[in-house]
Amino acid sequence: MRLHTGFFRFIWFEIDQHIIQKRWLLLFPIMLFISYLEIGGVLIQSSNRSLTVNAWDALFSVFGNGNILFFVVTTLYLYLVSDLASETGFSEAVLFRLGSRRLWWLGKTLTLIFAVVAFVFISVGIVSAVASFVLPWQNAWSEAASRLPLEFFIVPPVLAMKPATAFGQLLFLLGAGWLCLGLLTLVITQIARYPLWGFIAAISTNLISLIALRNDVRPPYSFIFIHQHLLFNYHSFGSLETPYPPMIASVLYWVILIALFFVVGWWLSLRRDFIRMGHEQ
Repeated sequence: MRLHTGFFRFIWFEIDQHIIQKRWLLLFPIMLFISYLEIGGVLIQSSNRSLTVNAWDALFSVFGNGNILFFVVTTLYLYLVSDLASETGFSEAVLFRLGSRRLWWLGKTLTLIFAVVAFVFISVGIVSAVASFVLPWQNAWSEAASRLPLEFFIVPPVLAMKPATAFGQLLFLLGAGWLCLGLLTLVITQIARYPLWGFIAAISTNLISLIALRNDVRPPYSFIFIHQHLLFNYHSFGSLETPYPPMIASVLYWVILIALFFVVGWWLSLRRDFIRMGHEQ
């Protein structure tokens, strides 16, 4: 399988058709509103406890909060990428020029990766920008986080790391989880031949994990749900006093699922009839 200029044009076409769209503007007011609420909560914590806080507290309060992630952020992400596997008549003409089902699936996957990176970058950028107006940036945990880590969705063993290192691991979990859910959407859409079913499958997975989270399903039963591997504070970080898995277990969980969905999508793409009038690529 050789990559050629048409392949990169195809990826740009996909980005233009599915990502550079007005609906992605929804991300800005929603993340601004979440930032306003959570940063306000951080400031209230500081005032009530007479403890100093910093911008890292705001970031962990947003991206470590399972309720925010499952109720709002992941749902929004799935809505934004849910039509990625849909094809219009013009899209089919582009596919005909591409000349390869393998390249089609690879292009879709790379476009999804771009969408995940863009979603993470914009979301974190908005929260960081808002936090910068009222909270200082420091290379250490704040006094409030050090004394009350659970209030900011941080488990005590994480305090041995630098905040930037811990937040990088958190973003890896979110990015891997969102990529996995996006691939699930693409795979189910290929099977059902309708984007709505892909969205329903992914949003149902999100909802089931939210229910497991809200009902405090305990290990080892919780290991099958994505919240156990998506949420940063549901990991042991070397502690023997917690039933939660180590980070490496979640890394393997996501890598296996991503590889599985990629292979299934590859296999389905080889058997998909793209051209409506019966023409073969």
